[in-house]
Amino acid sequence: MEMETNYDEDLNENVFYQMLNGEHKELFQKATAEGWVICVPRAGSLPKYALTDNDIYSHILIPSDELPESHFRSLNEKDVRICNRVITVEQDDISRPYSTHILFEETFYTDDYMKYKVLCVESPLDQQCEPGQMSDVGIVSVNTLQDCIDLLWTESSGKDVLEQMDDAVTNFLKDNDGVELEPLQKQRDQTSALYSRCLQIALRDARLREKTTANKHLLQSVKVAVETYLHHGIYHILIKGVTACTAYEDAALNKIIRNVSDLQLRDLGVRSDLYDTVPKAKQELARIDRYSTVLGKIGCIKKTLAAISRTRPGEDPTKGNIIAADDLLPMMVFLVIKASLANWIAHLTVMKTFRFSASASCQTDEASFLITSLEAAIEHVKSGVLLGPSEPEAQWVYESSKSEGSDDDFEVISNSVETVKLEARSDLDPSSIAYLFEHIRVGNEDEVVNVLDNGTKQPKKEVDSSLALCHPLCSCDRCEGLLSKVLCVTTPTIHSCDDRGFTALHVASLYGQPQIVDLLLSRGASVNVSDYSGSTPMHYAASRGHQNALLLLAHTGAEIQCRDNEGNAPLHLSAGNGHEGCVKALLYFSEHVGVRLDVNSTNTNGDTALHHAARWGYEGIVNILLEYGANPSIENKRKLTPSHYAHNLHVSRLLSNAVSSRATGKSSPLDLLKKPSKTQSDVSIAAVYKEKLDFSDDHETCSLNGSIGEHSSIRPHNTEQIKRVEKLLRAIAVGDTRLACYYLGLEGPGESLQCNNEVSNVVMCHPLCICENCRPKNIDVKSGAVSERVTLNVNVSNSEGFTPLHIAAMNGQSDLMRLLLDAGAYPNVRTRQKGCTPLHLACQHQRVAAARILTQTGECNLNLQDLRGNSALHHACFSGNAKLVELLVKEGAIVDLRNAEGKRPVDDAEEKTSLNVIRLLKIGKTSSKSV
Repeated sequence: MEMETNYDEDLNENVFYQMLNGEHKELFQKATAEGWVICVPRAGSLPKYALTDNDIYSHILIPSDELPESHFRSLNEKDVRICNRVITVEQDDISRPYSTHILFEETFYTDDYMKYKVLCVESPLDQQCEPGQMSDVGIVSVNTLQDCIDLLWTESSGKDVLEQMDDAVTNFLKDNDGVELEPLQKQRDQTSALYSRCLQIALRDARLREKTTANKHLLQSVKVAVETYLHHGIYHILIKGVTACTAYEDAALNKIIRNVSDLQLRDLGVRSDLYDTVPKAKQELARIDRYSTVLGKIGCIKKTLAAISRTRPGEDPTKGNIIAADDLLPMMVFLVIKASLANWIAHLTVMKTFRFSASASCQTDEASFLITSLEAAIEHVKSGVLLGPSEPEAQWVYESSKSEGSDDDFEVISNSVETVKLEARSDLDPSSIAYLFEHIRVGNEDEVVNVLDNGTKQPKKEVDSSLALCHPLCSCDRCEGLLSKVLCVTTPTIHSCDDRGFTALHVASLYGQPQIVDLLLSRGASVNVSDYSGSTPMHYAASRGHQNALLLLAHTGAEIQCRDNEGNAPLHLSAGNGHEGCVKALLYFSEHVGVRLDVNSTNTNGDTALHHAARWGYEGIVNILLEYGANPSIENKRKLTPSHYAHNLHVSRLLSNAVSSRATGKSSPLDLLKKPSKTQSDVSIAAVYKEKLDFSDDHETCSLNGSIGEHSSIRPHNTEQIKRVEKLLRAIAVGDTRLACYYLGLEGPGESLQCNNEVSNVVMCHPLCICENCRPKNIDVKSGAVSERVTLNVNVSNSEGFTPLHIAAMNGQSDLMRLLLDAGAYPNVRTRQKGCTPLHLACQHQRVAAARILTQTGECNLNLQDLRGNSALHHACFSGNAKLVELLVKEGAIVDLRNAEGKRPVDDAEEKTSLNVIRLLKIGKTSSKSV
C-alpha cells in the first residue's frame, strides 16, 4: 500500500484493533467508557513477534487532568505528549524520547452511542530498536551503503524512491557520456546537479518529507544516504575522471613513497606501545580503494583510528589507547607509506570534492576531521621532508644506521636543491668495516683511499726491532705471539662484507657516489657480487635512481639482466620506483652497446617492468617500455596484465592502444598512441575492475558482536534484489515451495515432475518436455539453452532482518524449513529490531513442529536471548504451550534464565496460571540438578 499525505485504512481490518476488541475486550470497553485515547499502529508496522500485554497497554492513553488535549499517561506508566500530529513517548532515560507521527484520527461510537477516539499512528509506541540503527529519539545512523539503502527503503513509501533514483543515475550516465574527460570542477558541478535531483526525488515522497520536516537529524541522514547511493551508481565514471585529473600528483607521490618504503616506525618517532596495532590499522586503511562511496572511504579511516586505539565500534574509546594529534600524524604517515595504494590523491580528492551532504557552514564534524588527518599525512609525505637533495635525479642521502642509545629517532635532512655537506660519524673504530662504509656514504674519497691503502687516522703500529723473530722459521712462544698480533690487523678491503652481505661497492651504489664507484672499480671490486638478498650493486643503483653509478657499473661489465632473490632485474626496480632516467639508461645502453636486455622478463610473481610502471602510474616509463617492445598482454601468476594494474586513464589508454596495435599487426605502439583507436571513455581502469566491498561491513559488525554459533544474514544490495526478497518471503509465508525454490535456485521436492506454472499439481507431458506449459522460464525456445538465472542466497534478509527461515518457522512451513536448513540456512540468525531467532518466532506463534525441526539440527542454540532478554523457553511459557515447553526442556533449555525484567520462564507461566507448564519446568529443574 502506498503511503500518501491522505493515508487511510479501514481500522476494523487492522490486526491490532481486532486483537484489542477481541482478546482484550474488557480493556477495550473500559477505555471507551472512560474516554481514553486508543492508538492503533498502521497496517504493516507491527512487529512479527506475538504481542504482549505491555504492548497493548502502551497504546492506551489516559488524558491528564491539567492538559487533556496534549498530555497523557499510558497504561504502562509512560508519559506521552501530542503536539502537531507527533506523539512523543518519554523513556526511562528522559533525554532519549521516542517519537512517531499520527497518520489520521477517527471517531467511533459504541452500541450505547458512547464516543471514543482512535489515532492511527505510523509505528508502535513501544518500539525498541537495535543499537546502532535508530535511537529512541528517532536519530537514524547511516554508516554503510546498506544502511543508506535500508533508510531510503523503509523510511519512505517504498520502492518508488530508489527506482526513481536509479532512473536518474541511468539518465545521467546517458546524457553525460565522456564526463570523466572533463576538468574536475565540471565533473563536480554535474555530479552535484545529479545529487540535487536525487535529493528532490527523495523529499517528494510525502512520508519522508513529513518525517524530515519534524526531524532534522533524519534529514541529514537522508542527505548522506542519497549521496552515498548515487556515488555507488556512478563510481565507475567518477573514479575514472578523478584519477585522470590527479594522475601526475599520484605518480609523483608514488615515487616518493616507493623510495622511502624501508622507513621504520622508530624513524618517525611512533610510540612503542602502538607497534602491534600496525597490522590491523594497515589492513583497514588499505581497503579504502575498495569502497565506491565517500561514506565507505571515511569509514575506512574511522576503522583505522579505532584499530590504532584498540577500540571496537560502540565501545568506550577511553578503554583503548589514548591517541593525541602528535601521535596520530606519524602513525598515519607510516600507514600511508606502507599501505601500497597507487592513488592516494585521487581518493582524497573524491572525499573532499564530492561530499555534497556536508554543511557548508560547519566543517568541524567527525568526517571532516578524519579526512583532514589523512590529508595531513599525505601532505607530509609530499613535502619531501623525509628525503634529502633531489639533484641529480634521486640523489638524496639515506639515513645511516644508528648506534644503540642514540637520542635521535629520525635523521631529517632538508629537501634542498643545494649540495648538503655531510660529515661522517666519529665514534667508529677506524679498523672496522663500518668506518669504511660510513666514509663511502658521505662521499669522503680521500679517507676511503686511506682505509683501502691501510692508511687510517691511527698510525700503523710498527713491530719493535728487539722483538724480531729468532729466525724466519722459528715457532717458539715469543715468535708465535708476535706473529698473531700482526695477523690480527683487520683493515677492511674492497672485498670485505658486513652482516648483510654488503661490500664497499654495494654501499657506494646505494648512496649514489659515482666517484667512489669509479675508484672501487679501478681497484678491482667485483661488479656482480651479490648480498644475502641476491642484489648486486646494479640493483641498488637502479632502485635508488642513481643513473651515473648505474652507467659506470654497466660500462665496467655489470650484468644488466641479473636477478635478485625475488626475480627482479634492475629494470624492474627502476620502473617500479619511478626512476625514468635509469630506465632510459638501461634501455639505451642495451641498444647501443649490443648487450641483450629482455624488456619482458618476469620476476617470481610473473610481473614485468611494465606491470610495475602501470601500477604506480608512471606514464613516461610506460611509454618508453612500450616503445622498446614491452608486451602489454603478458599475464602474471594472478592472471593479471599491466592494464589491470593501471590506476589512471592516461596509462590505461596507452596500454589499451598498445594491445590494439599488436592485434592489428602494427610494428610500433607509438603509431596508435598518436592516433588512438579507442576514446578515453571506452577505457577502463583498475578501480573499476576491483570487486567492491561496500556491503561487507554488516558481516564484520555481526562477527564482532555475535555469539559463538551465530551468523549474520545477507541483505539485498539493490532495488531489484529487495523486490525479489519481498516476493520470496511472501512465497514462503503462504507455503509456495515451488516459487520459493525458484528464487533461491534450489531443487524442490518433485520439481522435475511439475510444470513451471501457477498450477502446482499439473504433471509434465514427459520428463524432457519444453512445451509452453512445461517449459521452465529460463529455457530459450529457439536454442534450448538455459539462461543464467539470478538467485538469492538462502540467508538473505529483508530490511528488518527476517530471513526465509524466520518466515518459515513463524508460519510453520515444516517442509520449507527442512529445505532451507539442508541448503545451509543459519538456525541462530537474528532479526535486526528485536533480535529474534527462528526458534523464538516458532515459540511465539506456537509452531511445535517447526520448533522440533530446529532443535533437531544440532546447531540451534536453545538459550539465545532476544533484545528483551527472552529465550525461546520464555516465549513458550508466555504462550502457555505445554508441548513446546516439554520439547525445549527435554532438549536442554535453561529453565532459570532471566530476561531483562529479571523474570524466569516459570514467572511467565505463573502469571498465566499454566499448571502443566509449571509442572514441566519444575521437572526440568529437578532433572538438571540431579545431572
